[in-house]
Amino acid sequence: MSTVYTVIAVLPILLTLICLTGLRMSSVKTAGLAYVVAVVIAEIPWKFQTSVKWIMLASVKGLLIALIVIYVLVFGLFLYNILREGRAIDAFSNLFARYVQSPVQQALLVSAALGPFLEATTGFGIGIVIAAPLYLAMRFQPQKVAILSLLTQSAVPWGALAVGTVLNSELSGVPLRALGVGSAIVTIPLYLLYTIVAVCVAGGWGAVWRNVPIILLVWAFLCVFTWAANDYVSPQLAGVLSGFVTAVLLLIYFRFTSPKINQPIQKMAVSDEEEKAVLPFWKSVFPYSILIVFSLAANLWPILYRWLHTVLVWRVPSLQFQLELLYSPGFTLLLASIAGIVMYRLSWTQVCDCAIRTIKQVYPAALSTVGFVAMSTVMQQAGMTDFFSHHLAQWVGKGFLFVSPVIGGLGGFITGSNSASNAMFAPFQNAMAHQLHHSPLLYAIVQNVAASNLTMESPSRIALAASIANLPGKEGDLTRRMIPLGCLVIVIIAIYSTIMETLVWS
Repeated sequence: MSTVYTVIAVLPILLTLICLTGLRMSSVKTAGLAYVVAVVIAEIPWKFQTSVKWIMLASVKGLLIALIVIYVLVFGLFLYNILREGRAIDAFSNLFARYVQSPVQQALLVSAALGPFLEATTGFGIGIVIAAPLYLAMRFQPQKVAILSLLTQSAVPWGALAVGTVLNSELSGVPLRALGVGSAIVTIPLYLLYTIVAVCVAGGWGAVWRNVPIILLVWAFLCVFTWAANDYVSPQLAGVLSGFVTAVLLLIYFRFTSPKINQPIQKMAVSDEEEKAVLPFWKSVFPYSILIVFSLAANLWPILYRWLHTVLVWRVPSLQFQLELLYSPGFTLLLASIAGIVMYRLSWTQVCDCAIRTIKQVYPAALSTVGFVAMSTVMQQAGMTDFFSHHLAQWVGKGFLFVSPVIGGLGGFITGSNSASNAMFAPFQNAMAHQLHHSPLLYAIVQNVAASNLTMESPSRIALAASIANLPGKEGDLTRRMIPLGCLVIVIIAIYSTIMETLVWS
């Protein structure tokens, strides 16, 4: 009977996969259906029966949690539209065509370095929001744009200045620095995988063999600088430093190794008036400078940090919810958008047009995020998530380490958040470590890395990438392409962590 209950407990997630990949339903319809199924399971008088009151409270909590993400998405997309209206995106495209000539080089710079750097600075999928427009400006096909922008999520363990990793450290009772270093070590094979995938998407399998040296170079940069920043600086700054240094070194490498520097490969035909209208580089990056400087100051300047955590904080104590309106990356993105409006001297009509485009773009991603997060909170309230996790642990017994990343990845997949997955499963992983007499640190590392990397395949992240890449209703196609990568990631983490347990903790 427990097997039947286990299947029922995970049914909303299975339904999500079937609808997205098999039936090719849109993420909005899938999210609504998955939420309804979770509610129905919680209402039927059996193992997971929950009162209507608690289901409603869980649904409201899911809505509130989704608002945290939507707050960021709205102003992230608004910033993108401001940059496009102000022709900053064109300036980026010209710069990339000038110094980064081939699609493979562009994919490596954006997906392996710049995207993770921006994700580490702000979090919440902003790497997708910024990378996708760059790829569109560089004439990549929409399907490739979506996949390459999703690959920017490779540094999610250090996203938003490692907020999810810090939470995991607190819940698991393990040292933050040790958790950061361990996460960097487990991420070593994943960095290689993502670098190869980025090259393959940009140029095909043949490009992988032709670019083995640069692939290994990028991999080495990411691994060494991520590990060193975690060990010698702090986990909070590890993603920022490793992404930034890797991007700078890549630009230097391309500058001195490309045979036709200063000649764009695919210069668009533009009039003299349009040529003059192209922004200088410093103006095009000015909003990003505001974004990065304010994000770092908000976390590293104690006075500003305390002020942002106390002013305009929306709290709902009964649901254990709070939204710090000024500390959220959404506010930082709003500041960057305002800076762009002023810098590019946009008219009121242009700003309104940007707002209208933003609403149209954010609509599907916002609705699907609400549906999937509400499904997650209802499942958690009804005990479905805990039941599945505990029974999975009982089935495998002492081999639990091999399925530990499955549980962490499941949390990242259904919530689209490293922090949310760690909040759900880090205490459980810690309890299993003590029960099996294994290292709590190793289990915390596995949970952290698996949860982070599976956010890349989460329906909410895929819906975001699809909306920006102009692929409405194609979320199922993207999911089919990304799920095999997610499964491979889980297998790699499982094998790698098992080897580490044998060599280091045995």
